[in-house]
Amino acid sequence: MNKSKTFCPIPWIFQAVRANGDLRVCCQANISKGRGVLPKENGINFNARGDNLVEARNNQVLKKMRLNMLKGEWSSDCIRCQQEEQNGLRSRRIYEMEQWSFNQESAESVTSDNGAIDTKASPVIYYDLRFGNLCNLACRMCSPADSSAWYSDWVKLYNKTTFNDTHGVVNLELKSNKYITNTYDWHQSDSFWKQISNNLENINHVYMAGGEPLLIKNHYDFLQQCVDRKFASQIVLEYNTNCTKLPQRALDLWTKFKEVRIGASIDGYGKYIEYQRYPVKWDNLYENLVKINNLPNNIYAWFALTITSYNIFHLTDFMKWKLVNKSTSNFNRSKKRPIITHHMAHNPKYLNIRSLPDGLKDQVANKFKEFVYWVEGNGFSIEIQNEAKKITSTIQDYMTSADYNKEYWSEFCDYTAKLDAIRQQNFLVLQPNFEEYFNV
Repeated sequence: MNKSKTFCPIPWIFQAVRANGDLRVCCQANISKGRGVLPKENGINFNARGDNLVEARNNQVLKKMRLNMLKGEWSSDCIRCQQEEQNGLRSRRIYEMEQWSFNQESAESVTSDNGAIDTKASPVIYYDLRFGNLCNLACRMCSPADSSAWYSDWVKLYNKTTFNDTHGVVNLELKSNKYITNTYDWHQSDSFWKQISNNLENINHVYMAGGEPLLIKNHYDFLQQCVDRKFASQIVLEYNTNCTKLPQRALDLWTKFKEVRIGASIDGYGKYIEYQRYPVKWDNLYENLVKINNLPNNIYAWFALTITSYNIFHLTDFMKWKLVNKSTSNFNRSKKRPIITHHMAHNPKYLNIRSLPDGLKDQVANKFKEFVYWVEGNGFSIEIQNEAKKITSTIQDYMTSADYNKEYWSEFCDYTAKLDAIRQQNFLVLQPNFEEYFNV
């Protein structure tokens, strides 16, 4: 057996649901042309609202992807991992390879010549569930497909009551001075939860995001069922949450599970996170971070930063804060990721750091160099020094390995100015070094 350099366990053990209920390969495929969705033979996407989840596992996209992985070839839907690995970043594929014992040999034993798998021999043990778009924040790198809090600003920004998602055009309806749509309520489907319940004994890991997953009532009933049927002790729960809501019911249930992992969507502190993750208030958010920091030991949290052109200059300041702030010392407490856990905003491309002008990219490089010197000069461990070098060097490599400036910089300036006017914010006050490049 030749060892494949593209193998990933995801197409064999995993099932992912988009915010609109469409089934997909995984979230990383969202930047690919096909966005990783799984169409039926009639061209309509498999959707968790009412479709058969087991049947979707042998969709043509997944069958072809499995064969490509076993041959060591990259699939088009895997372009994000491919690009990140080419730039020295730790891709989702590498992370999943480290997490699971299901390897290439395991995959070959359950895969037929056409890429189909025996779904009983290889059941879903890992779910990625995006519980619609119900959210209380309207983050700048998101859209109405990601957050219901975006609806009003979207209409003001683009003067239209429609937007696109993988299933087609979404229409917003104005009711009682509030824009609404029922497109993203798939998680209220009894059919979906019944199918998950039938597979409960096989589940090892459930990743949950939104929107904001801690706002979704159905998910608490699911957690309670895991506890009542005595499967909680074998299940790892993982959340991507903005940490603005910490219901007591969640805190009580989490103590029953094998492990709870909290990816805290915190892109900075103070005015920086208030700008990027509008309309969050830092003081209130910080109180919740301290509360998470003091939860039982089966609960592990990390700062999951989304890096955009808005916060790239704040990144090193935030990392310094993380390293000296004792009230959040349990975040990123593993030796593998002792400072932060970050990922790039690949889309929209006008917020991607590759769109920055060369002069700003040079300033970023200087800030990164100063940060590494600061870490080395302040007595931090070798692990932290090495991680500081790795974070800064890989981000810089990614930033400079492609240039989106000519195509997308004017769009960045236009989008920023218009949204600032709507939200009564001012990016140039926050980051005055951008002023000479604005609208150039």
